[in-house]
Amino acid sequence: MMSLQCMYVSGSRLPDNVSFEEGALLEPLSVGVHACRRAGVTVGQNVLICGAGPIGLVSLLTAKAMGAANIIIVG
Repeated sequence: MMSLQCMYVSGSRLPDNVSFEEGALLEPLSVGVHACRRAGVTVGQNVLICGAGPIGLVSLLTAKAMGAANIIIVG
């Protein structure tokens, strides 16, 4: 199982070691991780993702990282 860390960033500044591109992906990634955890995605499960936008795509990556066997994305 992967380990994730949450970090609070005060105001609108990113830490020096986080690029703008990485910062822009944090919110969609957090939604994808939350959705997969809430759905209880585990190794070998089948997953259906409705929507192939930014959040759907990071949800696909998260489900794959959590061990989902078959992932279908409709979008």
